[in-house]
This record gives sequence, structure tokens and C-alpha cells, in this order.
Amino acid sequence: MYRVGESLILSPSDLTAFLACEHLAGLERLVAFGELERPSREDPDGALLARRGDDHERAELARLEAVQGAVVRIEVSGSSPEALRADEQATLAAMRAGASVIYQATFFDGTWRGHADFLFRVATPSELGSWSYEVADTKLARRAGASALVQMACYSEQVARLQGVWPASMTVIAGDGMHHRFPVADVTSYVRFAKERLVEAVTRGDQAETYPNPVSHCRRCPWEEVCDNRRRVDDHLSLVARIRGDQVVKLERAGVVTMRELARWPSERTIPGMGALTIDRLRHQARLQVAARDDGVLRYELLDLTRDGRRGLAGLPLPSPGDLFVDFEGDPWVGEHGLEYLFGVLEGAGGAGDERPSVDGSEEEPRYLALWAHDAAGEKAAFEAFVDCIIERLEADPAMHVYHYAPYEVQAMKKLMSRYATREAEVDRLLRGEVMVDLYRVVTQGVRVSLESYGLKKLEPFYWPQRQGAIADGAASVGAYEEWREEHDDEILQELQDYNELDCRSTLALRDWLETLRCELETALGAPIPRFEPRAEEKPGDTMNAERRASETTREDEESAELVACLSAGVPDEAGERDGGQQVGWLLAQLVGWHRREAKPKWWAWFDRLLKSDEELVLDHESIGELTYVDEVLPDDGAPAARSRVHRYGFDPTQEHKVSPGDTPCDPRTGKGAGTVVALDQRRGFVDLKRATTNAAPHPSSVVPAGPVRDVVLRQGVARVARFAADHGIDAPGPYRAVCDVMARKPPRCRGSGVSGALVGEDESGSDAAVRLAPRLDSGYLAVQGPPGSGKTHTGARLIVALVQAGHQVGITAHSHKAIDNLLDAVCARAKDEGVTFRAVRKVNASDLDVETSGSRDPSVQVEEKNEVVESLVAQRQVDVVAGTAWLMARASMVGALHTLVIDEAGQFSLANLVAVGGAADNLVLLGDPQQLAQPTQAIHPVGADVSALEHILAGAATIPPDRGIFLEHSFRMHPEICDFVSHLAYDGRLQANAACARLHIESGPGMPNAGLGWAPVTHEGCRTRSSEEVAAVAAMVDRLVGCLFTSRQGDTRRLTPGDIMVIAPYNAQVALLSEGLPAGVRVGTVDRFQGQEAPVVIYSLAASSAEDVPRGLDFLFSPNRFNVAISRAQALAIVVGSPKLLATRCHRPEQLRLVNALCRFVEKAHAIEIGVEEVQAIQIGMVDRHAR
Repeated sequence: MYRVGESLILSPSDLTAFLACEHLAGLERLVAFGELERPSREDPDGALLARRGDDHERAELARLEAVQGAVVRIEVSGSSPEALRADEQATLAAMRAGASVIYQATFFDGTWRGHADFLFRVATPSELGSWSYEVADTKLARRAGASALVQMACYSEQVARLQGVWPASMTVIAGDGMHHRFPVADVTSYVRFAKERLVEAVTRGDQAETYPNPVSHCRRCPWEEVCDNRRRVDDHLSLVARIRGDQVVKLERAGVVTMRELARWPSERTIPGMGALTIDRLRHQARLQVAARDDGVLRYELLDLTRDGRRGLAGLPLPSPGDLFVDFEGDPWVGEHGLEYLFGVLEGAGGAGDERPSVDGSEEEPRYLALWAHDAAGEKAAFEAFVDCIIERLEADPAMHVYHYAPYEVQAMKKLMSRYATREAEVDRLLRGEVMVDLYRVVTQGVRVSLESYGLKKLEPFYWPQRQGAIADGAASVGAYEEWREEHDDEILQELQDYNELDCRSTLALRDWLETLRCELETALGAPIPRFEPRAEEKPGDTMNAERRASETTREDEESAELVACLSAGVPDEAGERDGGQQVGWLLAQLVGWHRREAKPKWWAWFDRLLKSDEELVLDHESIGELTYVDEVLPDDGAPAARSRVHRYGFDPTQEHKVSPGDTPCDPRTGKGAGTVVALDQRRGFVDLKRATTNAAPHPSSVVPAGPVRDVVLRQGVARVARFAADHGIDAPGPYRAVCDVMARKPPRCRGSGVSGALVGEDESGSDAAVRLAPRLDSGYLAVQGPPGSGKTHTGARLIVALVQAGHQVGITAHSHKAIDNLLDAVCARAKDEGVTFRAVRKVNASDLDVETSGSRDPSVQVEEKNEVVESLVAQRQVDVVAGTAWLMARASMVGALHTLVIDEAGQFSLANLVAVGGAADNLVLLGDPQQLAQPTQAIHPVGADVSALEHILAGAATIPPDRGIFLEHSFRMHPEICDFVSHLAYDGRLQANAACARLHIESGPGMPNAGLGWAPVTHEGCRTRSSEEVAAVAAMVDRLVGCLFTSRQGDTRRLTPGDIMVIAPYNAQVALLSEGLPAGVRVGTVDRFQGQEAPVVIYSLAASSAEDVPRGLDFLFSPNRFNVAISRAQALAIVVGSPKLLATRCHRPEQLRLVNALCRFVEKAHAIEIGVEEVQAIQIGMVDRHAR
């Protein structure tokens, strides 16, 4: 950024700096106008990286000149507007001449300048001729960061200006020489909004008021000390340890703007939107820090969580001679997934039975072991050696534990175990046996210190003040390792190893200090504190004998290992070296352990929640934390039940959770059931639990979900297919041929002449093609991708009725009861319309049925709860259609029982479950859409085993290839403007609106669009999961729309009612607030609830104020699948309501850019809807009055 006259010239680097920190743009503007001097700051690491980046660029230039021949070089002649214009003209001349490669292409449009490393000619016509150009930039990192794509998108916009067409792609030439291509359209909308904001910010000048809130960019910024000093002068709340940004906003709203004011906040006073425990923690933390700042004395306080048995200092197990202290070093920029390049282990000198050495040198020093890895194979080997070291130690000393600081090491172990499918049983043993001890959790739950950070190195002044080393912190270690990868200087590796060893020794010293604090707390309490002991591994309420379970698990593990070995024998490790059959065998081997891998994170999460504090559980999006007991709830007649009581508990209604009526959550303090949820009011924040009168346990202060359901039948289903394939071959005739065809991605296997080329004829609809092909399947499969409104369920019902008419028995399954019932109801309706009589049975399990859909089945369907009854009906051909979950279809007694199994919502049905159920029928039909809600999965699986059945067939494409399946390409639901957005968001532009959809129209009047897309920006601060401002805005729009004339696809007109409006929100807390604030009849719910439904108007309320406030990460709020489902429910009008700050989300990875860009693209295409502040305030006042009444 620099000044020319009264104007500023900006560059993409200014834009990336602005995106990293908006306050930085204001400071740089003052420098440009000579009102401030930029601080000087030595940055040897940055200088080194810059030099290496220049070397990489020159090396790529030399390579291109050697391969391509002449490369046109644009010599940069200066920074004045005249020089920049001249250089751009030279660039344009080279483009018009059709140069193969242009180096240092220069652009200048009067405000924005840029210099792209390279322009590559491509065979796409433009105003230049039969060619055009795309941008390529060299970046030292091995993976592209978001800032690199932002810069290249700026260049691509300039290229489009010069050649008249947008480049389709842009290329990052990584430090390892690999070329990575990215779609330009995935970034451009985000970049345009960012550029507008930057220009506005620097144009406003002194009117732009930002505050230097700490961000990740600070450590690389020359202004870091200036901004830090300002925060200290202001005594800013961000200085309080472990405070979140949304908490700062809530405190400031309540008039608490400094740390000293927070320290003095009266304990009896509340803060709107914050729990009492959270306020108390922050107040005490601020008080401790203020006291230490005033007199310079370090302080700590001991927290008594011993009543919880396993938390705080009570979470320390008894020290044992075999204890280990570990620390990992990782580089996120190596390869596609990053690399854990150093596993550090500090072990006692003598092993089990010896006295543990001290760290002060008075006895033999503990031994340190460094396990290095510099590539994927090395990482796998180092990880295996690391786990083997722990297991060997554990066998010698069963009382030993592994100590680490913060969750990184455990997360890395889970990731590597799953990625390489190795040491799974061992890691599971360590985690479920609670061998791993996170000292960060012990510290934060058990001690309060007068520091601004609870990082390991920040704590060292309390117990180990003498640390010295060449590497300062984790970020510096990444830079050092990147330097080693270029220079291969062994001295760098030694410095990294020394740094890691110091961290391991610091962890040991911290454990010893915490042991002294534990003794101090025992003295203060006047009683011993019980030692941490691992819990029993059984699921709450599970009465299976532990020895029997262990025996079964061992036998299953041995059988699985044998199958994996058989299927993997002779299969190359590299995917590119395998033939088709070997790839299917390898993939089937990975699926053998899929269910085991999938269950483990659920169990680990359950055990982990048992160790969390109530405040931590508030942030856990599946639990309810900080419950407060209210009272016993009596029935309407006032007489309590004889054997149970219902108790009411209050909670903060803004917290996200997955607790629902009918659930039986656990009390994390006991690990046992807390009762049955009989009522839950999210709006008012209370939950009612029914507990037995004999339950003498204290009332729970939090509740967490119970453990996962047993999936033995599914594991056995996969094992049967794997055993058959191992014994007979992948492509052998038999009951699993259709399954193997799916895994091999073969075209449909049909009777007669077979199928080749496109499955849908020229004058044939996709639905007609599906009905034609399904009865012809011959031990094969048919995949049908049905985007929103394309008639997927209608097509499924048609083909099932056609199969029944052909005399075939048909099964229906899906990942949920709701999806099964929806398709079964459609089949019943279609059969009645066609006059077809058939018999159907629905297998149900009362405990599994969803409350909302339990009454939705057609009354003519026979309902059975016993598997044996259903199997008998099928075997005796007394039914034509059988519907049930995977637990029915995967039973051994169902193998070969059906002609065709129809799997609905196959985009959410895992490939592993398809293998488990596929043997139930000769043929398979997959209906679904991976671009809508994705399959729910928690584990990390080997590549290829981590997808749904339909995702596997699509092989990474957005839409199914015409020769591999059927794409239902016409939507009969959405107005063309909505359909066009959805089509380009998720379907490569292949989805088209049916011509009749152009009739969809609303006479909405002033201030509202009549059809298409609408964007209603609503400003608010500090909202995480609910926003009353957005509720008021939605209420205003509902008020404007109800009563307006609506024209349907058929051309009929009627007036809109509240039931014609669907309001969707990502969070349950916002759903509850909307339900209270909107008129009766308006449909309100989350995305999951409304899949498969539609309405004339859909309003999507995003609720969160900014990305920093989002509780479940960008991947959830900005999920393109969820966005697709939300928008595509709309027939005539789709409106998004949200905070404008969401468009300014700070992105670090290309995937995040793509997510946020989708919302920016929507806003670009949408009609702006203005909701006046006065209108919102009036509605909010009315809502408050109504609730008060």
C-alpha cells in the first residue's frame, strides 16, 4: 500500500494482510500518508523464507525455459502508475502474441497492482483468440494456504479483464515441485467482498475504528509490540487467560471493559448469556492476574474439584516407575495431511520396580528417546515404534501412565492409527484404559495461576525457570523443520531434538510440581484425595461379562486380521500400482475394520467427557453442562408416580447439545445413567429427567450422551463378504457379486444385451430409465443420483412398484427410520395410484423409532418387532416388500433372501454398511445424493474406506457419470434463479429447473423480492448459536409475506399462510428462539429435520455473529451440503439471514475459502432485503412482552 497524490495503490499482499487483521490496514494507511512510521523488526526466519521463495521461483523459471523454450519475461520498470500501465501493456502484448509462458505478468487497473509469477497459455477461447491464460504462482510450502489462493484470485480477475473471459483454474507450484490446481470460481466472490471492504476501510481513513484484538497473524507482524502495548494500556479483557471473544463481547455489553473491572465484579451479579460458573472463573482469573501485575509476585490458587472424584488434582494417578512423558513435533505443511516428524519419549532409567529418577541430576537422569520421520513411510514406522514402546512399558508396569500436555498427542495418535490402519487395538487399549494423562486438563481444572496463558512454557516459572534453547516455540519449530527439509543441515535436527527433549523434561517437572500441589490441597482439606483410577470399560447398563467380551473381541480381532492378510496378500502398497481386482481387495480389507474404527472415537469421546468439567461440557456440542437443580415436577393430578420421580434442571439455552426426549444420558461424575429425558425446553433452558425413587445418587450437574450402540451384526456382514472374496475371488458369481460390482465401480450388469454407454436414452427421462433398468438387473447394481426436487423418492417408488409387478421381492433400507418410512409411504401411495396390490412388512424397534415419524407409516403395512417373524414372512413369500434398517438386512439369515435391495439416501449410507447389507439381495439400487447431507462419521479411515456408497461410485465427482449411473437432471421444485445457484454450488451446472418452475412467483410488495434469492443482513455481536436480532428480522419478513399472492408451478394462485413458510437454522438454540418468536404454523427446524420437504418460502437464519463465535467450526456452519439442503427446500423464494461479518470470515485453508465463498456467491446473486433497525427493535420489544405475559 502506498500513496500517489491523494489516492492509494493497493496490492494482493495488502488484501491478505487485511484479511489476517483488519486493524493492520488502518495502521498501514497511516504509514502511507506519512502519519505514522512502521516499526522495524528483525525477522531472520522471514528473511530466510523470502530468500528461499525467490530461489524456488527462479528454479521454476529455469525449468520452464528448459522445457517450454522461450519464456516471455516482463521487466518491472517501476511502481508509478505510468510504469505499471506500461508493464501491463507489455503483458497484454505477450498475451495477444500467444506466448506459452509469461513470467512476472504485471497488472494495474488504477487502484490494484499485481505481479503474477507465471501465466500459462491454455486452449480456452477468449478475446485474444483460440487461447487464453491462467495464473500460476510459486509457493515454498508443500500445501497451498488460503492467502496464496486469494492473491492468485486477484491476478485471475485482472487476467479476465485483459482477455475477456475468466480463467477456469489457477495453479500453485509447491516447494516440492508439485502443481496443484484450484477452481477460480471457488474463491472469486469471497475476494470481491474482501476487496470492497479493504477499499472502504482505507477510504474512510480516520473514520475507520478498529481495535487490535490478538489474532494468529500477530507473531509475524511488525506492529505486534505496538498493539500489545495498547491492549496493556487499555487493560483489555483479552489479557484474561482462557477468555473467548464472545465472552469479551458479553462482558463489554454489561459494562465490564477492563480486566480490573472484571476482577472487581460482584459475585452475586450476572452477565446475560454467561453461566455462573464461567463468570466466577473469569472473575477469579482476572483478580489473580491484576494482583500479580500490581506487585510482581507470581500466584496460584488450588481448586477443589475432589468432589467430582477424577477432575482437577484428583485426576493425577499414582506415580509409577514405568511412567512416560511424551511430546510430538508436527509440520502441517508436509504432504496432503501434514507430518508428525518427531515423537519424543522421556522414560525412567530403571523400568518397573526401580525408583523413579529425579530431574535435578541428583540421581541418574531419565532417558530420552527420539523417533524421527521424514515421509509417510517413516511416520508410520515411527508411530508404530512409539506405540510399541508404550505397550512394552505397560506390560512391564501395568500401573504406568503416559503424560502429555494438551490434546495434540492423543489426537495425533488417533489420526495416525486410522490413517495407516495400524496399532488400532493398542491405541484403543491405551485410550479406553485411560493410560494417557493430559496434564493441561489437570492444570486448568485444578490450579488457577496469575498468568495470561496456560501454555506449558508459560507455566515453567512456577516449577522449572531455567529453560534455554535455540528454538522458542512450536511455530518456530515448524519453520526450523521446513528449513531442514530444504537445507538438510543436521545441526537443525539436533536443535529440534533438544527442543523436544526440553518439552518432555518440562512435562515431567510439571507432573512433579502438581504432585506437590496435590499434597498441599490434601493438607488444606484435612483429608486424603482419592487417586485417579481407570473406569470399567463396559457401557453403562451393559451386564455382559467382561471376560466374555474380552474373549469375543480377541477372537474377532484375530479373524479380522486373517481376512485383511488374505485380501492384502500380493497387493502393492501404492494405489497406482494396483489393478482393478487388487484395488477392490485392498478396499474390502480396509472395510473389515470400518465399524471397529468408527466405534472407537465414540467410546473415546464418552470416556473423555467423563473427565471434563461442567464448564467444559457447556462447549461440548453433544452434552448439556452446568445444570442447576430446579425442583421436582409433579403430574397434572399432583400425585407422584410410585416408582419414579421427574426432576427439572435449568441450563444455559444458548449451548448446543444433542439431548432429546427419550434419551437416557449419563452423569459424567458417576459414568452411570442420569435418568430418562421426558421433556426439554430449549427456549427457556430446562430439561426434565425421570429417575427411579431408589436412585440415591446426587443430582447431576451435567449430562453427556450414552455410549454407542452395538454393531456386531454389521461387522459380521462385512466379514462374510470379505471371507467369500478371499475364498472365491473378487468377481466370483455368488450372493455378493453386486456388492463387488459397486466396489469396482462397474456399469450395471443387466440381462439381455447388457448396458454400454449412457444409461439414459436420448428421449428418455432419468426416472423412466431407472424404472426400465431396475427389473433387468442381473446380480448388478443401479445408482440414481437425485438432486433436490428431482423426484428421487418418486422414482424410487415407481421402480419398486415395477419390481413388485414383475414378481420380485424388494427390500428397503436407509440410514434412518425416517428415510425408510418416507420411501415406504411413497411406494404405498404409488401402488394405490396404479391399482397394484402388494404386501409389505416394516421391521421396527420401539426404542429406535424417531418420535416425529413413528406414526407416519401407511396403515396397510404390517409392523413387526421380531426379526424372526420378518425373516419367516420373507422366506415364505408372504410379503412383497420388506423395510428395515441395516441391522435387519445384514443378518446372516437374510443373505440371498431378496431379489432387489433399494438403499435410500445412499449418499449418507456408508460403503461399509452397503457391504454389510448387500448380500441380502441379488441386485442393489442406490438412491441418494452425496451433495446433500453427508454420511455421519467420526473416525478417520483409510482413503477410499471413508466415503458413503454413492460417494464411492462418484469417485470424487460432483455428479454421477452418465455411463455409471443416472442423474435426475431436472428439478420440479425450485424457481430457475434458485435452481441455477444450487446447480453451480453442487452439481457442476447439470441441474436444470423444469420449465413450469418459472411460474413460481410471490406478489410480495415493497422491500421483498418476488422470487429467487434474498439476502437480509442483520448486524449483531457475540452471538454463537442464537440471535434475537435475526429472529426479529425473520418475524418482520414473515409478517410481510403472509397474505401475499403465491403462484404455483401449475399457475394456480392463492394467498400465503404461515404454513407456507419454512424457517431453518443450523443450531437448536436458534430453532427454539425462532419457534417462540414466530406465528403459529410457521415450520421451524434444523436442516436435518427438513430434508425431503419443501415450501414456497424458505428462510435460513445463520445465528452466529462471526466465524470467531461459531461453536462447531466453519465446516459445520458453512457446510456446502447443509447450505444446499437449506436453500433447495424453497420453491419460489430462498432467503438467507445473517451477520455481514460472516462474509469476512478469516480463512486459513483452501477448503475454508470454498465454504465461505459459497455464502458470498449467494449474497452476490441475491436481492438485498432491508430490515430497518426500528422495525427489528419494535418486534424484539413485542417478543419480550409476549414472553413476559
